[in-house]
Amino acid sequence: MWLLRTDRAELVYFPRNFDADGGYAILSHTWDEKGEQTFQDVRNIGEQCKRAGRNPRDDPRLSPKIRECCRLAEKHGFRWAWADSCCIDKTSSSELSESINSMFRWYSDAEECYAYLADVPGGSNLHAPNSAFRKSRWHTRGWTLQELIAPASVRFYSCDWEELGNRADLAELLADITGIALKIFTRETRPSEYSVCMRMSWASQRQTTRLEDEAYCLMGLFDISMPTNYGEGEKAFMRLQHEIMQRDPDLSLFAWGYRLPCGDLSEHGIALSPGEDPGATLGCLLASSPRGFDLAVCYTPHLGTNASQPYPPHPVSESFAIIVNVVVSDLISKQEEQGAIGAGPATVLFGHIELPRISITTYGIKLRLPVFEADGVTVAVLLCEDYDDNHLGLFISPGPPRSDPTRPRYYAGCQYRIGQASGAYIARLVSLGDDLNNLQFNGKPVEATWRTIYVVPSPPDGESSSATTAQLTINCVPCGPFRLPHWLVSRFLALGFTVTQTEWDERAGPVTRFIIHNPAKAENIYLDLGICRLSSTAHWSKVTMFSRDDFKESKDVTRAHSCKKHHIDSWNARSKVFPDSASDADRSVRLSFTPCKASPRTSKLVVHMELMGRVYEDVLREANMTNAFLSVDALEKSTQLGSPIHAPFSALLSDLIGLIRRFHPRLGRCLHMLAILLPLLHRLDPIFAPAPPLAAPPIVADPPVVSYRILALLMDPVA
Repeated sequence: MWLLRTDRAELVYFPRNFDADGGYAILSHTWDEKGEQTFQDVRNIGEQCKRAGRNPRDDPRLSPKIRECCRLAEKHGFRWAWADSCCIDKTSSSELSESINSMFRWYSDAEECYAYLADVPGGSNLHAPNSAFRKSRWHTRGWTLQELIAPASVRFYSCDWEELGNRADLAELLADITGIALKIFTRETRPSEYSVCMRMSWASQRQTTRLEDEAYCLMGLFDISMPTNYGEGEKAFMRLQHEIMQRDPDLSLFAWGYRLPCGDLSEHGIALSPGEDPGATLGCLLASSPRGFDLAVCYTPHLGTNASQPYPPHPVSESFAIIVNVVVSDLISKQEEQGAIGAGPATVLFGHIELPRISITTYGIKLRLPVFEADGVTVAVLLCEDYDDNHLGLFISPGPPRSDPTRPRYYAGCQYRIGQASGAYIARLVSLGDDLNNLQFNGKPVEATWRTIYVVPSPPDGESSSATTAQLTINCVPCGPFRLPHWLVSRFLALGFTVTQTEWDERAGPVTRFIIHNPAKAENIYLDLGICRLSSTAHWSKVTMFSRDDFKESKDVTRAHSCKKHHIDSWNARSKVFPDSASDADRSVRLSFTPCKASPRTSKLVVHMELMGRVYEDVLREANMTNAFLSVDALEKSTQLGSPIHAPFSALLSDLIGLIRRFHPRLGRCLHMLAILLPLLHRLDPIFAPAPPLAAPPIVADPPVVSYRILALLMDPVA
């Protein structure tokens, strides 16, 4: 573990975190979008200051955040401090993995944690409804969750390092902001006392820059250690759930997704479609990210006597339940070998006392839990309850056709329809009433018995959301009429949408439709692209949007187009807002097209989409992606980057400035300002304008030439 000396901001290595005499303070913060000072940066500053005989903490190149953290820790009597930005050598994959696996413990063992809120001014009213403290970015980031929970003491500081309060005094406010139980902040309870689903829900509204960090930032919260592998994408969260299942049979891990109410479903206009499976992508048992966990659900066997109806039933002790479970398990194994697992009439709750079991197999997730069948659907009882004491069931539907008939596999979820709408939705959960001894489904009592089932855990290879771009064929034909950028598809996926492609031939010409569907928000966008042979092979396009209230399936959305409205060349600057009436303030899409520069000799057009309106703005804001769908003009400006400063020259210039400052401090400071301003000067000064590309550019570029006019202006104060 690398720690900073608070009096000098120098890095010192300790084999164990408790080897630091007097303990250490630790910093919690959100990273600046422009980047943070790294381990290498701080070491280089320290080495240069050591040669110059100066204190690195006073060096102007040191990050003000690190400097003030060191000063504050020193003021509080700590000789050592730790910050994730500069105390981890991220160039070493082994050190990075070790640090991520140890981070929860490092925060827990810290003497004091300083939570620096860069977007909260000092002197503000923290409790005001729309206070800067409530809206701080710090409350929305994935990594700060464990940094809020793990330490014994957390002090909050404003952007100017004014103390705002501590976690214990602000416990009620923090519980209101984060949804985390108040007793966690006072350490009256521990995270392990809460169900898996509950802990996942604490992270459901938080974002991380890297997709893998959605899993890595939760490892400490579940006391999980596993190797990190940046680049694996959503597989990291799958691995985390596998590790959790191996440690704890808490069925609340599966309590995510849309839930149907208790009682007669027809009274709510709901009609189940039991014969239609939810599919390999949407019908998986495991979640692809913590964003799906929006329910506050407890696992009944872990509640003990605190449950509304304890299971195993009182007065059965836990030790007796374990003994019974072992005996029953032996009996079940023998019955499974004989293929005689039956569902006979229950004489006691679920037939006998037993505790759920989870096993991970190559065939699927093997579950032992109560199951019942009613109205053509199958429901597994999760032994979970919400705060209203409603017990939850998990819909299971027939799985892949190529399954072992003696061990049928299931998907999670069931399709349903609302009213006369043609569109189908998928529900995973259903409320079964508040009486565990008299479960209700669709307004009727049901009886569940213990069964062993296999459920598909995750999408098969090549069908996960991360493989969507590999499934789309629109960009595979070089001479095709349209190109849909992969980065645009990836941003839809990051928002929780799925993107699928269908094609057909119309009398007017071929049509390609992209179905952009968000199952969590019940938002649907249909993008149609086609060639109209009725008008000299003109390009045409249109967008149709539906929400939960007016949803239509793709087959029910009109395939025809209007030559007058939908021909792209007739639009102003090849851009058009859908729907045609701009009065729809809830949701609208601006569709724009630009020529494909990669195919200049063809008429291929590149698709661009902007999401606008209140609903889409809320979706973007929740995902912290407000700038993900820029206008075409803004996108072109963002890609017009200046030529980078030559890296070797920058390093040489930095060393040269350090040497000059030893003998001429004022001149050195001025040259240091020049080095900072070089990127800006490179854009502003004509001398820095990039030369036209040569037919055979040199492999190594010459260092940039500094304008004598600008250099003279900067050097003038020194004279």
